[in-house]
Amino acid sequence: MILFGIRSPIVVEYEETCRRLGLAISMAVSVNGTPRILARDRIVELADVGSKNVEDGFLACAFTPSRRAQLIAMGREAGLTLAQALIDPTAVIATSVRVGDGTFINAGVVIGAVSIIGQGVLINRAASIGHHSVLQDHVSVGPGATLAGNIHVGAGAMIGAGAVIQPDIRIGARAIVAAGSVVRRHVAENTLVAGNPATRRPFNAARSSLHMEDGE
Repeated sequence: MILFGIRSPIVVEYEETCRRLGLAISMAVSVNGTPRILARDRIVELADVGSKNVEDGFLACAFTPSRRAQLIAMGREAGLTLAQALIDPTAVIATSVRVGDGTFINAGVVIGAVSIIGQGVLINRAASIGHHSVLQDHVSVGPGATLAGNIHVGAGAMIGAGAVIQPDIRIGARAIVAAGSVVRRHVAENTLVAGNPATRRPFNAARSSLHMEDGE
């Protein structure tokens, strides 16, 4: 396994899942910033990737959807191939679930039947995804979030830690559901909602660390 973009603190979660699976990390590609990976002997600078004999697929390591999508594009430009999903052995995934390449499903996650998880998705610790749900590409779900049945989350959206989304809700592309929110109504794309019940709040993307060029 190749871990790509290793300055985000969440890279250690990818490492732990690889360890639990007995999966060797062949390379940890440093794009910029200070590497946070524990396996320091695996660090390779992006400029040196082309000189390596690469066989393993890669995963982009970042929580922010836009940053993860950017890292996936950079990895492909460097000649790497997106790896199959990395699924922690403690996760409970229904046999009818489809999971796209480049996705990371962390420890304790539960995903209900007939759900579809796109490419480059991140579902963090102990999150619960109900049956017949769809998470499109590059969605991020924070620790302990609960998505009830028949939820549709658009590409690049982010669900904060501990948020609760009630059944049959649609979350638009690139929307943000703040941590701890309870969502009872559909959420439009490119909006931020927070609170219980969750309501739309002002959001300045240019000033937010979630969408800064170097955000993770």
